Amino acid sequence: MIDIHNHILPGLDDGARNWEQSLAMARIAVADGIKEIVCTPHWAPGIYANTRGPILDAVDEFREKLSENNIPLEAHPGAELRLDPDLPRKLESGELLSINDTGRFILLEVPDLLPPNLENFFPMLSRGNIIPIICHPERNHQLKRDPSPLFRWVEAGCLAQITAGSITGEFGSEVRRFSLMLFEHGLAHVIGTDAHDTRRRAPVFSEALRELEGILGKEAAENLVKEVPRRILHGEMTAAAAPIPIHAAPIPVSTSGSLSRRIFSFLGLARAHG
Repeated sequence: MIDIHNHILPGLDDGARNWEQSLAMARIAVADGIKEIVCTPHWAPGIYANTRGPILDAVDEFREKLSENNIPLEAHPGAELRLDPDLPRKLESGELLSINDTGRFILLEVPDLLPPNLENFFPMLSRGNIIPIICHPERNHQLKRDPSPLFRWVEAGCLAQITAGSITGEFGSEVRRFSLMLFEHGLAHVIGTDAHDTRRRAPVFSEALRELEGILGKEAAENLVKEVPRRILHGEMTAAAAPIPIHAAPIPVSTSGSLSRRIFSFLGLARAHG
């Protein structure tokens, strides 16, 4: 499995406090079946100044420590980028990191109070061939009240990443229900742990994966933590299936139904389901 969203690098944001905790998180991830991890510390102007250089240096040091401690986890660079009007320029100049530094996908955090006409911002990124992955939209208060902006963003080519803990009820039953609704309507495409520590926000997928296997089927659920993040990691071209507005009838949820087929049609994964 591949985790594209976590805060495992120490001392850069509100995640791991030190290398001891980072390595403890790494051991938890490996025990859970995670083989690769994208290190995504927050970048937020005036709060977390995590530009390219400090992140790459920290990832190099993390790789050395993983090797020294015989922890079989592969680490890649990235960042969780706060929405900012200067993002396109900073990405083009190389000041900020995309996922695995491919220049293709970015992990984008949008605020609870959404700015008006946000759809006009995404074409500025697409001109640079950048695809935003909206992180944890299921925990955004405004989107929970009105998910229509997320529909428009996905329709325009954005992807959405759901937090594993949201699926298991870690953030409450309301967030869990909304997370599953996003899957039902083609508005969720990949899972991340968004891990911050070794306890409440640990880097684990297994419980969420079991939940989704009962809804999507085993193969389609595993696709969300294996093939989809693999293609994101390597910057491969992605085209999500057309989403369904929340007010419309959702896709039937069954292990052999159309939702499973849509999960496999996403990213052009050829798979026949009865």
